Amino acid sequence: TKTSFLILDVDHFNPVNDQYGHLTVDQVLREVAGLIKENIREIDIAGRYGGEEFCVVLPDTDGKGGLYVAERIRCAVEEAVIHAYDAKVRITVSIGISVFDEDGKNMEELIDKADWALYRAKKQGRNRVCAFGIYSNNDE
Repeated sequence: TKTSFLILDVDHFNPVNDQYGHLTVDQVLREVAGLIKENIREIDIAGRYGGEEFCVVLPDTDGKGGLYVAERIRCAVEEAVIHAYDAKVRITVSIGISVFDEDGKNMEELIDKADWALYRAKKQGRNRVCAFGIYSNNDE
């Protein structure tokens, strides 16, 4: 059975934090968590991975399904106007995807591959989804 693993990172997080402050950013992160939850199934598992990163485990989901869910989350975040205290904040996320057992045989490998795909998404301009299997390890 395939399982997709997503790592999401809020784009340009430090400038948002500097502009709006910690209280507003905490609310933004709560809203992002809510948007993720609204766009996954009950059997899926989502959590904060640290800082401005989140991870999502999609059981019984192949790479194509993982891309679909990731793109749905990305669009939901991009379209949202987050009301936090006196601010209206617009943000985007970049998402990296890996798939068990195509890209890794254990959690450490899946995290590494999804993180690599996330790096590609950031490098290609942010606000996008990249899957590990679409690129070779030599792709720059």
